[in-house]
Amino acid sequence: MAVLRAELLKWRRSRVLLAVLLATAVSPGFNALLLWGAQRASGARLQVPWFEFLAQVAMFAHLLVYPLAFAFVGTYVIAREFQEGTASNLYALPVSRAGILLTKVGSAAVVLLVAVVGAVPLAVIAGLPVIGRLPTLDETVRALVLHLETGLAQFLLLPVILWLAAWARNYIVPLAAAGFFVVTNIATSFAGEDWLWIPTGIPAWTAQASHVQELAPHVPEWWLVLTPIFVVFLALTVLWTMRTDIP
Repeated sequence: MAVLRAELLKWRRSRVLLAVLLATAVSPGFNALLLWGAQRASGARLQVPWFEFLAQVAMFAHLLVYPLAFAFVGTYVIAREFQEGTASNLYALPVSRAGILLTKVGSAAVVLLVAVVGAVPLAVIAGLPVIGRLPTLDETVRALVLHLETGLAQFLLLPVILWLAAWARNYIVPLAAAGFFVVTNIATSFAGEDWLWIPTGIPAWTAQASHVQELAPHVPEWWLVLTPIFVVFLALTVLWTMRTDIP
């Protein structure tokens, strides 16, 4: 618990959480702007269901924004001490290296949970001027559940970034990998329904399939594909951290 408190205190003192929240606001703002532009082009207020709008916010975020935001948080918790030259002091504490690493993953999960939950009210604020009414409680709850579900799916990809950060001990390699995730997602969006099984895009397509029923049969269940990735790469990260020399 002491390590977890120390990690959370570091988050409070950094500006990373603020940066992640600002990144989270990109998708609501972009989708609201698209809807406003469509209304201007048609000359009338479009009747867009709130759940559909909020699901589109989740889809766009998981397609382009969250791969980078999640990767930055994951890289920050692993590579920070190596970049600051304090890793040897941290891992010299009378706590197992595995325990320290898992605590870091837990603190990252807390930060990312704040961002994922915060995306819903941000989307409501952005969408209200163009939709013209507040969402109902049912629409809000359904959207929150969807954002939490797809956020968990995105989190299951995070150990890939954690392993790269532990191996490289810098920000460049894991963030470059996250950029590759984004490029892959963009390519998948143009490749057709037969390519929706690619793991990096599954969170986005899960969000899209929530209101585009014809897409749903082509999107695999996220927990079947992403859970093995999470387990394997988290185990690799733990083993690497336990067995490698930390100067």
